[in-house]
Amino acid sequence: MHCLPDDEIHLWFTFPDETEEPAKPFSAETILDDEERAREQRLHSPGSRRLFQASHSLVRKALSRYASIPPAKWRFVKNVHGKPRIDPNLGSIPLSFSLSHTKGLAVVAVAAGADVGVDVESMDRRVDAAKISGRFFSPEESVPLQQCGIGHLREHFFRYWTLKECYMKARGLGLSLPLDSFSFRLAEGLPHRIVFSEKDSGNSGDWRFALIRTLRYVVAIAVKTGRPGPLRIRCFQLMPGEKAIPLKVERVGLSPGMEIQYPASRIEVTEEETFLEKREI
Repeated sequence: MHCLPDDEIHLWFTFPDETEEPAKPFSAETILDDEERAREQRLHSPGSRRLFQASHSLVRKALSRYASIPPAKWRFVKNVHGKPRIDPNLGSIPLSFSLSHTKGLAVVAVAAGADVGVDVESMDRRVDAAKISGRFFSPEESVPLQQCGIGHLREHFFRYWTLKECYMKARGLGLSLPLDSFSFRLAEGLPHRIVFSEKDSGNSGDWRFALIRTLRYVVAIAVKTGRPGPLRIRCFQLMPGEKAIPLKVERVGLSPGMEIQYPASRIEVTEEETFLEKREI
């Protein structure tokens, strides 16, 4: 078992197309449940099915790093807006998680005793950044985006977009939470200082955020915590054979009280260690 202190958030990454042969079936069918397999079968393209298998497999394998439950035995329930959590019937497990994926990458955030949300986007994704931000973002966000220039519009758009998405995931309210009801401001310089505000809410100070980048992907994390002191983010990549290695990332933005730490000293990972050596699936 690995320790997850309440002052840390762990991010687990998998790059399914880069770590396994794309033509081979992803080795997840044996640990997904019936509902997940049914959802996977409804996807049309092989690439979409493979990404679904990889991302939902990652959730189970990541959670099993912190509890005595094999990946195939995890069960989940959803709230009315579709946010998943660990089935209470499994016992008192003080873990929360959030999953996000885009073509080529899946990311799972795991926290102990805190609401957490994560979102990932590929910078290669084609979007009408000006139209979307002008229609759905708050004025505090859309005006700076319009002023940043066409050469930097897409890059800055994805920073705002992932921050908004991860906050909505952490809240667990889905589309019932209007995108223009809360705002982010990214101060100049890198890493940005992330400033957050929400209309008609007195709990904005309980939220902390981070923006990171790896390869062509931008990842945003939202955490609700009332604890004092810094909150540290540690990143790991799950490799074939269930080997975990620390993943170094680029800091893009941090709110006060957030830190990115590398390497991940509190989780001891060696080149020889594999999940299968510690537990039978």
